[in-house]
Amino acid sequence: MLLFCLKGWQLSLHILVLEMGGYMKKWMKQISRWRFDKKMQLLVTASIVLTTLILLLVSTLSTVNSMKRQSIVLLQAQNSTTSENFRNSLENYKALAVAAVLDSSIQQFLKCAKTDTSDYARYMDSANNMLASIVNMHSDLNFIAVVGNHGNYLYKGAQAIYNSRFLQTYSLDSKQCKTVNSSSIKMSYNNLYYDGKFFSLNIYFPIYDTSHIKGELGLLCMNFTDPSLQQILEYNNSANSDTIMIDTDGMVISARETEKIGTTIDFITSIHAESGYFTKGGRLYLYQKVGDWKFYVVSSVPVMELYKGSIRTIFFMSFIMLFLVVISALIVKRIIKMVYRPLDKVVRKMDSVASGSLNTRINVEHMGEDFIKLARGFNSMMEEIQVLMEQVKLEQHQMEQIRFNALQSQIQPHFLYNTLDCIHWQAMADGNKEISILVKALAKYYRICLSDGHDIIPLKTELEHIRNYLIIQNMRYDNIINSEFRVDDDVSDVMVPKLTLQPLVENSIYHGMKVKEGKAGSIFIHARRIGDKVRITLADTGTGMSEQQIHDMNAQISQYEESFGYGVRNVNKRIQLLYGEAYGLHYLRNMYEGVTVEIRLPFVTEVKTVYGRDGDDTCIRF
Repeated sequence: MLLFCLKGWQLSLHILVLEMGGYMKKWMKQISRWRFDKKMQLLVTASIVLTTLILLLVSTLSTVNSMKRQSIVLLQAQNSTTSENFRNSLENYKALAVAAVLDSSIQQFLKCAKTDTSDYARYMDSANNMLASIVNMHSDLNFIAVVGNHGNYLYKGAQAIYNSRFLQTYSLDSKQCKTVNSSSIKMSYNNLYYDGKFFSLNIYFPIYDTSHIKGELGLLCMNFTDPSLQQILEYNNSANSDTIMIDTDGMVISARETEKIGTTIDFITSIHAESGYFTKGGRLYLYQKVGDWKFYVVSSVPVMELYKGSIRTIFFMSFIMLFLVVISALIVKRIIKMVYRPLDKVVRKMDSVASGSLNTRINVEHMGEDFIKLARGFNSMMEEIQVLMEQVKLEQHQMEQIRFNALQSQIQPHFLYNTLDCIHWQAMADGNKEISILVKALAKYYRICLSDGHDIIPLKTELEHIRNYLIIQNMRYDNIINSEFRVDDDVSDVMVPKLTLQPLVENSIYHGMKVKEGKAGSIFIHARRIGDKVRITLADTGTGMSEQQIHDMNAQISQYEESFGYGVRNVNKRIQLLYGEAYGLHYLRNMYEGVTVEIRLPFVTEVKTVYGRDGDDTCIRF
């Protein structure tokens, strides 16, 4: 069920994101149709608003952090004062307890086992006097008592023993107390004494025999109205801050809300050092350890209380910034309208031109320097357009004349074919077989070159063209060229640009074989299909090239260089114009110490030529 709900929530969030994206695209599309001045107003206004929001946010954070730091400093000072006062009190209580248990009169009183002797009476009087002097010297001491192991005790206090309920309380309270420092002193803070009328600090210290190690004689009990703890009880602050005293186990020792005393706090795990602060449950807590004692003074304040002092400032700043944004937006709108006015004039003139008024011109008066250049450029452009229109009319007339001449010249190829055919039959009649073969090959060569005006022909036709070309070259150079054609059946009909192989074969003959001083050479043409591509390789056994020359040729094949072969560059350029940059020529060395050129083409067996308005080829589709 939980997984189903989670998937539903994710789907709802995804739909919400898609809807927001759709609204954003629609909004951006609508903005793109706005006038330029309106876009500029939106951009500048948005920039002002964004800058204002950032300044307001930075100011708010700065104010809030400042108030927070001030509150932390004040609460830390308060905690330090309370902690130091309580530490001094505890040190005094400890010193008083140590002095009391080491007093000889108390030691002798507790050691005397017989209560009916004169020594016991003398020791008791002396101990009573000592305890009375302690009570008189410490105004915050409610009572002090010594209890022996034999049940004898001494008690001195501002009130009688039955009012303090000492005998009924001390035993239970002393057992549930905790040790509060490295010594054996124990301490509690409660209202068990005096019938719960008020809270008091109870200190219990074991009395050991000073003449025997670990010889315990009794227990010293002291009850104080500690000013530091009393201050916490009576603490009242209009800022809803609070201060409590806890021990290191998290139990509340003193708090304004007395019902919390004796309970355990839930944030003790956040206290890790001598002092510090943390945030929990919407409140900021600051703590300070009480010296070497196992107590912490903890103050807290609601986080929102820290921000109350800055809310009025933030509202005032927000109102001022909103007023400034409105004024700035009005000023920006006015300025942009004035700045856009010259550009608007240009736009309106362009509309006139679009409607067919080529005599439109812009008056450059009362325009800024940049817009004057724009206006002059516009006027110059319109004048150039008029000149070009006249030139186009003249060239159109010339093109019509060229088309007429081209129609007349169409009979010339047929005249050439007929003439070569007559020479062929005359050579056959005279028995000159070589001339007959040469003339027949030449006729086929030119017939394929013309190809009825087609620029893209099947590979088998291109190969026939190469065979005729090799016949002519072998007769010219005394049969120094051997050839081998190996073409897969499924690529015979692949369409290739006309005269792709002839410039490459010519390069192999003139730059690879002819320079070998009449020595015979070979040309190998292979074609095969690789996936949706066709690879044609033309290898020769010529003089070859170095690796650097091969690298330079591949690097320059797509660039115009006067020193580089025009025919090869033309072949590569035509392939890339027809099929894209992924296709073309690539040279490498071969096993015959010659050169191999790879021709990469797409596997296309059908070509549709789309003609222009006047019959010219405008594009080729595959």
